[in-house]
Amino acid sequence: MGLRSVVASALASGAAFVFNRAASRGGRPGPLLAFVLGPGVEEAAKTGFALAMAAPVVVVHLGFGAAEAVYDASGRRGRASWSGPGFAAGAVSLLSHTAFGVLTQAVLALTRQPLLAVTAAAVAHALWNVGIVALMDAGRRS
Repeated sequence: MGLRSVVASALASGAAFVFNRAASRGGRPGPLLAFVLGPGVEEAAKTGFALAMAAPVVVVHLGFGAAEAVYDASGRRGRASWSGPGFAAGAVSLLSHTAFGVLTQAVLALTRQPLLAVTAAAVAHALWNVGIVALMDAGRRS
């Protein structure tokens, strides 16, 4: 991963963290944040910083996923959990954000329209979040 990719990933991660923390006021995110605003801001930040810094889009999305994976594995309480749910959540973050990057790059290659590419990734990300929440709710009920 080149320096531009690392910097773009770090800036996107920081922007998303600040936005999500402010929008949720430190509590659980509501539906608007989880399914619309959060995915939109994250996808715009990842792709925007990648394009602004001439860094590979997929690599920046992967770097963002890696940062989120570490955050997820940390248990958000300072206790590292490199096995069990924390590790699983981190692995899923890495894979899903990389997949969003592949989608973004594919739409960019086909259309040369960054806004369309970000929109496609944000919609995919929002649908992903809906699916994850549904799975978590189903797991709690069983």
